[in-house]
Amino acid sequence: MTKGVNVDPLDQNGESVRKYSRPVQWVASLLVLALFAIVLFVFLIGPEILTRYDSAHTTTISCKVTAAYAGSASSRSLKGAGTSSPQVQYRSPDCGTLVMSRGLTADLAKKRAAEIVRGERYAFRIGEGSARLLGLFQAVGMAPDVSGVRADGDE
Repeated sequence: MTKGVNVDPLDQNGESVRKYSRPVQWVASLLVLALFAIVLFVFLIGPEILTRYDSAHTTTISCKVTAAYAGSASSRSLKGAGTSSPQVQYRSPDCGTLVMSRGLTADLAKKRAAEIVRGERYAFRIGEGSARLLGLFQAVGMAPDVSGVRADGDE
């Protein structure tokens, strides 16, 4: 072997095997760990924090409603069993899709959806965190939960 010539080791197929330096390996490991932490936060920890924050901090937003539908939301557990609960879905060009699901029966959901006058503005009671993230919810196709709806201007 000639002095000063850098020869890459070869694998079983005769192809060059690249060895990375320790700092590069360390940075790559940190990036993988950071990516894992971000995914864990976004899908597991973040929604729980948002739910708790929204429960303690609520606000009212005004939205023009173009449609309201009564329906049901389905959930599924890790065991494969699921539940179905009544909900009202409100569609708005300025607020996206909003959902009311807490404390509703199927009949009450139909009644709430029928009370909506298309094109009118309504005041929605929503968690502050969800209100701040409305644009993100719209971008990813999620509908934040609202706890109350009334005609805008009614007190």
